[in-house]
Amino acid sequence: MIAAKFVISLDFELFWGVSDTQTVAGYGRNVLGEWQVIPRMLALFRAHGIKVTWATVGMAMCRNYAQWRDIRPSVLPGYTRIKMSPYSMDKFVKEHPKLFFARPLVEQILATEGQELATHTYSHFYCNEVGATQNQFVADLACARTIASDMGVNYRSAVLPRNQIVESFVTVLPDAGIGVYRGNAGHWLYRNGDAVAGGIAGRIARFSDACLPLSGSRTVREQHNGSLVNVPASLFLYPWSARHRALVALRLYRLKQCMTKTARTDGIFHLWWHPHNFGINIEQNLMMLIEVLQHYRLLADTYGMQSCCMGDFAVSATPTFQFSNQAASTEPAVTSTLSLPWSRK
Repeated sequence: MIAAKFVISLDFELFWGVSDTQTVAGYGRNVLGEWQVIPRMLALFRAHGIKVTWATVGMAMCRNYAQWRDIRPSVLPGYTRIKMSPYSMDKFVKEHPKLFFARPLVEQILATEGQELATHTYSHFYCNEVGATQNQFVADLACARTIASDMGVNYRSAVLPRNQIVESFVTVLPDAGIGVYRGNAGHWLYRNGDAVAGGIAGRIARFSDACLPLSGSRTVREQHNGSLVNVPASLFLYPWSARHRALVALRLYRLKQCMTKTARTDGIFHLWWHPHNFGINIEQNLMMLIEVLQHYRLLADTYGMQSCCMGDFAVSATPTFQFSNQAASTEPAVTSTLSLPWSRK
């Protein structure tokens, strides 16, 4: 019997993912907050029996500035806009190591049951940036594999930064050992990743879609292309904010409705966000997450919905650790030494 799947993928990128749009003064607190919130998120995932894919920027896995300097691709990104390349931020990176390197957090992820470490490329590579080439992307993925090997990891899944899905880049993923990637939903609001159709009006519509069913139930299906599987995103989990606190209940209602529809139709509901989104207003964000996870448990008990990581959809996937339908202790140890088949060699 085919059961519905609940998938969570997190774009774990630290300041690498926002350096072109944010400043330390304006957003540094969000990134530093990841050091507090990620261990608590891991505890919640374990307590509720949730598998999660952590798509991690390879540079964030470096031990320090020195190792980051040592691991460089054979071909650097050739972006026309120089500021988009992390290799132009040498002095800045050296001055703010905690904004850029989080190997201890990655180690906690690997030590927690049910968690998959995936790649968010090595340098937060922008496939749709002017000047980016397939050869540069291949070289970047080679570095991602190098730092992963340093931590005893073989990647099976990938999330491309800013959801920039470019076919000529996607086709080289299998050569890097990647069998699954997160694609974009087919609806016009989402199909082009961060490049929203309709400009400002499109962004308003996408923001509104988190509250109202403008794009439908957001149930998705996996898409196979040879050995590569696309597990499209369903919805982005917007973080709590004082400015939009009146919308939280509406967003959660919309999200739960989508999850329930998926559970009844044996589809896939793929939720995603960034850990730095939860780096401030931590208590409010975790309460919101708990409500989502509790709804999943209800759907698991009622309809048999299953929690899956992206790697579980790989064509060559072997049976992985399965959580019991009964939630674990509310105070789980997040430093388990269980070796998971999708996360370690």
